[in-house]
Amino acid sequence: MSLTSYIPLCDALVRLMDPLVEVVIHDIEKNTIAYICGTLSKRAVGDASLLEREGLEDLDHVIYPKINFDGRLIKSISVLLDKSHLLCINCDVSLFHQMERFAASFVQVAKQPGPLFTNDWQERLHASIHTYVSEHHLSFEHLTQNEKKALTKHLFECGAFHEKKAADYVAKVLGMGRATVFNYLKEWRSS
Repeated sequence: MSLTSYIPLCDALVRLMDPLVEVVIHDIEKNTIAYICGTLSKRAVGDASLLEREGLEDLDHVIYPKINFDGRLIKSISVLLDKSHLLCINCDVSLFHQMERFAASFVQVAKQPGPLFTNDWQERLHASIHTYVSEHHLSFEHLTQNEKKALTKHLFECGAFHEKKAADYVAKVLGMGRATVFNYLKEWRSS
């Protein structure tokens, strides 16, 4: 396959991932860049590739990190196209690292202030529900009727229904009929 056969695919990849991706095809024989699309490295066709010929065949499909000239972290993969051409795809992942740090900072919270939550039975109920859901590997948004009944029984056994209006609140939170919750409670209290 000729080198020009790869160009439309390379151009499409860079266009799809712009401005995060750069694709470079190195001419191994001349140790120069034969093709480049994207602007991560500010290199150009004809620039030196700076490749070591020894061991290039072992690079195939290995993902490796690089540091860009401006300090950004680049994730790269190199693939031999033929005996004389090496395709390198470089992706700027620094934005994702910034997003990761931002997300970690954003979701970081302090301990709940006691005066606000000491008597908050609804908060304790929420914690009990979501602990149960997590421990049973369930999806809160997709609980079946049987799973809702089992969860309601768990709350009953934990004493969650000692609070006034707890049954109404559980029915609302779990998307159940109020009468259904009261029927369950009647059944469990009588047994």
